[in-house]
This record gives sequence, C-alpha cells and structure tokens, in this order.
Amino acid sequence: MQPPQDQHPADYSGYMPPTPEGDRWVQRPLPNQPYQQINGQGMPGQVPPPAPVYQPPEQTPPAYAYTPQAEAPENAQQTYQTPTQPYGAPQNGFQGPAYAPPATGMPRARKKSSKGIYIALILLAVGLAVFFIVPRLLQQRRNAAYGYVRSGSMSARYTGDAVIVRSEKVYTQDGVSRKDFVAEEGERVQRGSIVATIYKAGLSTKEWDTLQRYRDQIKAYHKVLISSASSDTQMLAKMTNVRTKAMEVQQLVHGAQGNISRQEILLAKAMQDQQIYIKQKYPDDQKLSRLYDDENVQLQKISTWTKQFAAATEGLVSFYTDGYENALNMLTYTDFSPAQVRSMYNGQIPITDETVSRKTEDIYRMVQLEPWAVLMLCNETDWTPVDGRSYKLLIESFDNIEVDATVESYTRSGGELLVRLLVNNTAALQNVLYTRTCQVQLGESVNTLLVPSRAIFVQNGRKGVVLATEGGEYWTGVEVVSDDGTNAYVIPDNAGVLFDGVPLRLF
Repeated sequence: MQPPQDQHPADYSGYMPPTPEGDRWVQRPLPNQPYQQINGQGMPGQVPPPAPVYQPPEQTPPAYAYTPQAEAPENAQQTYQTPTQPYGAPQNGFQGPAYAPPATGMPRARKKSSKGIYIALILLAVGLAVFFIVPRLLQQRRNAAYGYVRSGSMSARYTGDAVIVRSEKVYTQDGVSRKDFVAEEGERVQRGSIVATIYKAGLSTKEWDTLQRYRDQIKAYHKVLISSASSDTQMLAKMTNVRTKAMEVQQLVHGAQGNISRQEILLAKAMQDQQIYIKQKYPDDQKLSRLYDDENVQLQKISTWTKQFAAATEGLVSFYTDGYENALNMLTYTDFSPAQVRSMYNGQIPITDETVSRKTEDIYRMVQLEPWAVLMLCNETDWTPVDGRSYKLLIESFDNIEVDATVESYTRSGGELLVRLLVNNTAALQNVLYTRTCQVQLGESVNTLLVPSRAIFVQNGRKGVVLATEGGEYWTGVEVVSDDGTNAYVIPDNAGVLFDGVPLRLF
C-alpha cells in the first residue's frame, strides 16, 4: 500500500516505524490546519481549542468543601501529615462551593414506618412472659405454701453454777466428850454395821488418863520383847513393814503424791499385826499378861459411858458434814426458788424449823445409794429446757466427771434460770461425796428432723405438722426441741411417718 499523495511535500520527521503492539500507520493532521469536526470528532492527533472557563459567583465555601489534590506520580511514596485544621476545612486556598448533585425533579422516597415492628416485638415479649414467667411464679407460689422435712442433728452446750443434792441424813448426839470412828471414811457399809462409838460427857478425864498409862506401859514392854527377838525373821519382817509404812506417811505429810488417809490405815494395820504376833509369841509372859488385864478392866469401866452407832441403811458413810444436809435433800430440793439456790451457792445455809442444842454434835452422815440431783443456775437465761430431756452433765470439781442428767423442771425468775436435773447414776456418788457447789456444763446432742417453723400446727393443745401426701393431708404430733422462728428442730411421735423429704403444709 502506498502512502497517500497530496499537494504538499511529505514530512517524515515524525514518522514512527510500526510496532507489534501499535497500528501500522499513524495518521497525523496536516500542518497549519484548523480544528475540524468530522462526525462530531476532530482530526486524530489535532488538539481541540480550549473550552470557555466557568466563572462561578463569589461566595465563601463551607467548612466541609472538598479540595482536590494533584495526583502523585506513579510509584511515588505516600506520606501522612498531622492535620492542622478541622476535618473538611478548605485547603490550598480553594474558595469554590462544595459539590452537590443536580436535582432530578423526582420526589424523594419516604421512609417506611417501624411502629409495626415495635408493636410486634412487644407482643412477642408479652407472649414469652406469659408462657415462661407466669407458670414459674405460680409454681413458686405453690412451693411457698409447702415445705419439706430435712434430717439433721442439734448440739448445744450450756454452763452455770450448781448445787449438789444427795439423799443423806446426819446422825447427832448430845453431850459427847469423845468419838471413835469404827468404819472408814467413804466406806460402803451394810445395815447394822458399827459405824462409830461415842463417849458421853459424864466420863471424867481421869479414866482416860488411866487407860492411856496402861497402853504406854504395854508399848514400852513390846520394845523390850522385840529387841530380844533379833533372830526371829518373822518378827523382823513385821518391824520392817511398820517402819516402811511410817516413812510413807511422813513423805505424804511433806507433800508427796498419794492418799494420806489410806496410808494411815495401812500403818495402823501393820502395827496391829505386830502386836498380835507379840501376844501370840509370848502367851506365858506374866508381865505382859498383867498389862493386858489392866487395860481390859479400864476399858470395861469406860464402856459404861459409851454408845455405839450402827448403820440404819445401806450406803456411804462419811464423818464430814457441811450443815446443808437437813434442809437440802431429795425431799426438799424442788421447793427452792432461783434466789434461794443462789444464796446457797454463795454459802448461806438454809434455815430449818428444827431446834438444835448447842451441845449437839454431828457423829456421821449416811448417803443412801439413790438418785441424786443438781440445781443448776444456767448462764444462758434465754434457753428453754425441755422437761424429761436427757443431757450430758459435766461436773467441774477436783475430779471432773460426766454423767447423764434429766431435766425434772425449771423456773425462771429474778433474771435467773434454775434448772433441776436428776441423775440416776448412783456409782458416781463416790465422786461427789464431798462436793456441794461447783461449775457445770450441760451438753446436748440429739438426732432430730428440721422443718420450717411455719409448718408447726397446734391441734388439741399439741404441736405437730401436717403431711401433704397424694392421698390427702394428715396431722402428726412432734416434740419441738428448738425453734428460731425460721426452722424448728423436732422429734416425731411416730418416726415411721415423718422422715427426710416428706412435704409439709405451711401456715
């Protein structure tokens, strides 16, 4: 194909060879030719004339006017600067108005109302509340009208001051010059056993001095006979036993641990065994026989002024008294008020109607092996004991002992709570034989059932609960051990009816 021919000389200075990517020929406009429109387009390669510049009216652009920025060259690194003026403020001095789309003449579409959605959501929430919440409230209301039995145990401890009461009697005698105790202190004796021998006041001291002189002569002659029997091994053994018992008594007197009364009894028995052996070893000794005869004659003379006391009943014998025995015993202990018991605890002996002579002396007291009592002034005055309830009673004395005690009765007056306790353990009397006042602790630990306090219902004067069973509602009696207003510890009258998990009616 030949290049087009025209009347102008050809200028190939701008000629570019064809490339694989571009057109083979490039048409250029004729030089010095005006811009022409051909089918609405100019000649390819010819620059169109500049368009008239639009001059908008002067006005202050808004703060949010957009300012065009010159495009960065390709592959140029982008940088960020800290803004020094509010977002949307005019930049680079551009003062033109913000761009706004032209009006189309079509009416703006109205937003659809959401009231229907809100109403539907509210109705849905109400429906859910009716379906889920209301049945639950009804169930809670039904549950509030009923409770359940729970298993449990209750323990408590109460402390206080106490006065010990025993079934005891004191035997007295007027005009006593001397007393010889035959029974041992605290010994359990049978009825008819000789307890003591007393000597009347008419017996002169001269008779006693004569008897003592004969006994001193016998003792001195025994020493002579013992020294002459150095080869008698049996005699030496009895002498050694007497000396050993005497040394043990001396050690107890100086503070050694042991029972000095018991040790004195052992010493007396060792000396008696030695005297009997000497009397049997020398039956033909005339001097020794004469001394024994003088002693017996003097004892017979004195015996006309003596009186023996035999035990009227079986029991524990004691030669120590405190003055409370006649007024405070098992026949009278329920008659005392809390104030009177407090006075006795402080050491004031009750006054009785019996007239006692100044010459009257207490010989011994006999404590019968019968139930005994404790008058307890409880420190927990707000406690309400249960008559007939058994507790563990700890008596704090020289030897602490624990026994079972039963509440006989109680009295609350003058800010004091007096609890009368009965103890059936007669074996423990030996431990409280010399105790009158002491500190005590009363412990309670019982297996009970726990029910709501509102479940307690009184019927015909008796406390009980109403069982809510499938077959109906039934009342059963209970004993309320403790009630704090919310829960009550109870013991059922019929354990086979009331047990853990049984529903109860609340009132």
